[in-house]
Amino acid sequence: MNQKRSYTYELMDGQALLFTVKRLLAEGGAGWQEVGDLMPQGHVEYKPQRVAPLKSGYNFQYQKAGLNLTLYFPEEAFNRLLDILDKERVPQLKSAFQKALPERSGYVIADFKIRGILEDPGLEENSSAREE
Repeated sequence: MNQKRSYTYELMDGQALLFTVKRLLAEGGAGWQEVGDLMPQGHVEYKPQRVAPLKSGYNFQYQKAGLNLTLYFPEEAFNRLLDILDKERVPQLKSAFQKALPERSGYVIADFKIRGILEDPGLEENSSAREE
């Protein structure tokens, strides 16, 4: 299946971001290896923040847009991350995600959250399809 190429500065696919962060964490040392191994299990949700539109009569000033980044992990992986990550390591993980984002995308991570999900949403869809 051919995908149309986009030449705008868009955010990368969520799975690609997680694998890039996994690679960056592997370079960070043995303490980050287990966190990196949990990354592919996650799901990424991007919520870009709007930048104030340019008003007439004002000089243009380039601004990077804020990005709210939420990571969702299955309950077991989330609980393991909760055990591993402490107050010092969460900002380091956030900076790894910032480093993984292409600079030309123009986004700076403003809000960084990690959440757990109780069950896989795909399982719910499959069970409802079987009932029909």
